Amino acid sequence: MNGNTAKKDRSGPSIREAVERLERELIVRALESSGGRQSEAARGLGISERVLRYKMKKYRIIRTTKVSITDKSVS
Repeated sequence: MNGNTAKKDRSGPSIREAVERLERELIVRALESSGGRQSEAARGLGISERVLRYKMKKYRIIRTTKVSITDKSVS
């Protein structure tokens, strides 16, 4: 059996899907705990503000107010 004939059915999410779900959750929590302050959330996550903004866009996380974070992900 070669790599092209491997079974496609999986019992759970792929590693990529699991990592993305965890990353999204960590970002939302960091934003909530920082009161929506992106600089503080980024610092707490150990990433730059630019990377945080990129990931927020990627995962459709919208900061609506300083204390309310909306996760617009389509799961």
